[in-house]
Amino acid sequence: MSMALEFIKKDARKWTVAYQHGSELGVVMELVPQGDNINEWKEMVAHQIAFTDVSVRAFVDVWKAGLEKSAPGSKVSEEPAKDGSIMVTYTARQADEAGMRRFIKAHDGIYMLAYHVRPKLKDEKIFKLWQGILREAYLVPNPVKGKKLRSGERTQANNRNISPASPGRGLINILASSS
Repeated sequence: MSMALEFIKKDARKWTVAYQHGSELGVVMELVPQGDNINEWKEMVAHQIAFTDVSVRAFVDVWKAGLEKSAPGSKVSEEPAKDGSIMVTYTARQADEAGMRRFIKAHDGIYMLAYHVRPKLKDEKIFKLWQGILREAYLVPNPVKGKKLRSGERTQANNRNISPASPGRGLINILASSS
């Protein structure tokens, strides 16, 4: 699967890919506003895929336990959606992070889209904008799944050094092409 979203139309700032990695366990891509860097980020958008068979509920519970372990006393709230996904909003003062993350179950794993901001820099208007963006994101079939490539042709993921876990598994092509 791939995650479809058009945040460029809603948050007109230029977002650039700051970090990406893929393995048999999952895929992650982190974006920051142009001019920022991943080591000193102020805001960040993250797209992750965890290739797993666990339910979205079980995955969220493990994720929340990890948050509590790394940043005890974090303020966390959940909002289940009609499609079975779960939106988690949190403030983790010890980690100097506020954010929201939407967890969506697919046949090959859990897809996550997140917006993070430093609490002292949190702008309620932008935070609400990203709540809407995360709520509107949805999964679509992977456009390169099953596609035969001509000799020398590379997928968008290969061009960006993202290794899909296996043929037909999720690629981050929607976010990558919008940056």
